Amino acid sequence: MSKQDYMNTWVQEPPLDYSFRSIPVIQDLISEEPRTGLRPLRHSKSGKSLTQSLWLNNNVLNELRDFNHVISQLLEYPENLAWIDLSFNDLTSIDPVLTTLFNLSVLYLHGNSIHRLGEVNKLAILPRLRSLTLHGNPIEEEKGYSQPWGPSSCPMLRSSPSRSLQPRAQVGTMSPAIALAFLPLVVTLLVRYRHHFRLLVRAVLLRSFRDCLSGLRIEERAFSYVLTHALPGDPSHILTTLDHWSSHCEYLSHMGPVKGQILTRLVEEKAPACMLELGTYCGYSTLFIARALPPGSRLLTVERDPRTAAVAEKLIRLAGFDESTVELIVGSSEEVIPRLRTQYQLSRADLVLLTHRPRCYLRDLQLLEAHALLPAGATVLADHVVFPGAPRFLQYAKSCGRYRCRLHHAGLPDFPAIKDGIAQLTYSGPG
Repeated sequence: MSKQDYMNTWVQEPPLDYSFRSIPVIQDLISEEPRTGLRPLRHSKSGKSLTQSLWLNNNVLNELRDFNHVISQLLEYPENLAWIDLSFNDLTSIDPVLTTLFNLSVLYLHGNSIHRLGEVNKLAILPRLRSLTLHGNPIEEEKGYSQPWGPSSCPMLRSSPSRSLQPRAQVGTMSPAIALAFLPLVVTLLVRYRHHFRLLVRAVLLRSFRDCLSGLRIEERAFSYVLTHALPGDPSHILTTLDHWSSHCEYLSHMGPVKGQILTRLVEEKAPACMLELGTYCGYSTLFIARALPPGSRLLTVERDPRTAAVAEKLIRLAGFDESTVELIVGSSEEVIPRLRTQYQLSRADLVLLTHRPRCYLRDLQLLEAHALLPAGATVLADHVVFPGAPRFLQYAKSCGRYRCRLHHAGLPDFPAIKDGIAQLTYSGPG
């Protein structure tokens, strides 16, 4: 095929698709196999792809280093690349390499972490750029940002390259003077809470998208990863595998290794004969506890959601813990706590871990007191008391006079800048 024929037919070629591969660096494209669709990819005699479309969406890219070098090894005519999908990655800026692609007409950057509106101006040099997506970035909150981006709504994209690509303020919404007055506040908030925004994107938006796409919950996808990468019967290796999956694939709302070490130390120090966990989730913290329990000890763990509990049950048994060591109870903590003594033969809990819903911590602590399940000297641990926070629970524990309180500080896993902590309450008795 001649270069001219190629230019005339590129839109009919399927894209070179590397989406949903958890690729961290561009160099990995060389070793990765692209996805295949109904139409096969066509290649030149040299073995390079003839497409002009490159899909890199839903990975973990935070930079585009060596982009031109790698693309030249994949595409027969890299200079004619016309469509790039970089949506749902971790890019914080628009890399200058994109400004060298003068035939680029479609660029998807939505769902990244680009926080400076001025970054868009870099693309003004591209004469053929007609469609640009930026929603789901922190810049979306800036005044003057408008959607959608394209020839009809953004005349700058079809004008001279020297024109600015910065979006126009919407007519009739706010005067420029008022917008400028609020701009420093908006920028300050975006900078201050940038880590929280990234957490929102990874833990909520991307998760919901992948749930719909795969038909599986994140806990089920995590367990599938563990099955293929972890060593059965080795809880330490299973925990490490979950940490790797959460950091490099999809964010898992789990305790994380730092808090896990705190939990392990406290379990080993207290050496409880019987321990209660409210909030099994996928079984991550359960493995930390079970691994640290002394021989002959027993752990009761309670999970409200049956589907999540099914995943946790598989993970716990995969790690090698049977029902004599770890018993999983499916039901809400409010319903289970009153039945612990009669139905599950739990007369006292020497150590309790609260890791379900912070708004339920106070209710459940008072239920444990009311049913005399806390002996004098019992320890109650509560996760997430700083973020998202459990102020009423902490206020009660400090003011009722029955607990000695201590806070172990730790950041969220993968987001250490977001401060959190585990509260340690030592029960002195009914008083």
